[in-house]
Amino acid sequence: MKILFTKVAIVTKIIFLVVMLLTSCIGFQKKCQAPLSSECSSFIDLWQNTIDSIVSANFPSEIGYYRSVVWEDDFDNAWVNKGNEINITRQFIQKLNHSQRIFVAAHELAHLKLGHYYSKVGIIIPTQLPTMNNSHQNQSFGHYNSTLKMGKTIMAKGFDLNKEEEADKLALEFVKNVGLDPKDYLKLLLIIQHSTNDPDIKKRVRSMKNILTR
Repeated sequence: MKILFTKVAIVTKIIFLVVMLLTSCIGFQKKCQAPLSSECSSFIDLWQNTIDSIVSANFPSEIGYYRSVVWEDDFDNAWVNKGNEINITRQFIQKLNHSQRIFVAAHELAHLKLGHYYSKVGIIIPTQLPTMNNSHQNQSFGHYNSTLKMGKTIMAKGFDLNKEEEADKLALEFVKNVGLDPKDYLKLLLIIQHSTNDPDIKKRVRSMKNILTR
């Protein structure tokens, strides 16, 4: 009886730990919130303007509904939760050029429009993003997961491949309506592909190429 009780207690502790990891917000996240620094304020406005540019070109009646949220943590990522908030880290937004910001925001909006929700955070996004003109070699990319942290590189776990491809496809329509070339969206995926061995990224690139050649 004592052995059985001990096993039950161990299993209970394991279940509790797993539930906490799956349902709790990441403890090291630092959200830009009041009182806002001038830097935080400018990045929130920049991300909000990016989101609004996509919304106004695709569903203008919803301007003001989707909200910019910026985090100050030392990793590169963007993600959505159920609702209307579109999250990005300040470090990441600084590395993106104008078009890349729109592509990332379009991808996130697509997830929301398609009803793809995370329990908390994460998408397939590079943890380091080289510029279009820089070498793609020896760059580190990952998937977001609350249980794994390697130095300053946050390894991420995103939606399954089908949802990522669905979001990419819808995001292409969004960026077309903004007036950007969808081929540049593909270039962003190619940067990721050249910097990781993740087979899912390669499948997303193939899917994107098929869409663009139809």
